[in-house]
Amino acid sequence: MFSKRTERRSIAWQLILLFTLATSLLLACGLGVFYAIVIQHAVAEDNAVLADRVAALRTDLHESGPGVFAEELKSRQPREHTAYWIRMLDPQGRTYAETPGMDRSLPPEIFPPPQESVSTARGLKSYRKGPKLFSLVTLNEESGSHPYTLQVAQDRSSDERVERSFAVLFIMVLSGSILASAFIAVIVTKRGLRPLREMTQSVARVGPTHLKERVTPEEWPRELKPLASAFDDMLKRLDDSFTRLSQFSADLAHELRTPIANMIGEAARRTDTSEGASDAGGMAARA
Repeated sequence: MFSKRTERRSIAWQLILLFTLATSLLLACGLGVFYAIVIQHAVAEDNAVLADRVAALRTDLHESGPGVFAEELKSRQPREHTAYWIRMLDPQGRTYAETPGMDRSLPPEIFPPPQESVSTARGLKSYRKGPKLFSLVTLNEESGSHPYTLQVAQDRSSDERVERSFAVLFIMVLSGSILASAFIAVIVTKRGLRPLREMTQSVARVGPTHLKERVTPEEWPRELKPLASAFDDMLKRLDDSFTRLSQFSADLAHELRTPIANMIGEAARRTDTSEGASDAGGMAARA
């Protein structure tokens, strides 16, 4: 029959592992909440800026009229990093005016249905075009007794890059914190278990000729005092047992010494008697 070999568990490594896991969990939760708050704040700020932009466009449309508003849109020079793309549709749904180059990246059919307000993010739609990320919103607006539709796209690609950089920083900080917590756990565990090693060295001095050694519970931390007291009690019992055993051995040797001496003397006497009788018989035979 083969006996299954069990690995002995190390208290030090268990403490290090548990401390590192607990610290990592707390750090991950804390940094995760911080990351979520920052991202949520950034999204809310972008939504607020978009709402302000749409409100400004409405005001501009009411004050200048659709013709001037359309000329302003057409006069804008196309740029690579345009923050806002604006399109105005006529009552028949045809493009009346738009930011130059908007039709190539943001066709009218991808925008969500019109809404009354952009004060909340419920009417926003996220749209990705290659590496760019847009937030789309559509509103109905009247100007000169004619209904128009405004389609506004907010470029949030830079915010997404910031979020990714922040996520990478989050992972780096979390990884470094886990390594630091593991290093601290090793130092703290070794320092915390130092009294146990010192007690081991103290106990190692105990032997058959040093049973008077004591661990002295008062010198150890509170958690090790019961162990030191139990070990001292064990040494006392062993010392008493060795003393009684030594006394018993001495008494037994003393008790056995006299009978053995008597037996040896009797055996010697009988040997002498037998030898004397043999010598007498030999002399008689020669005579």
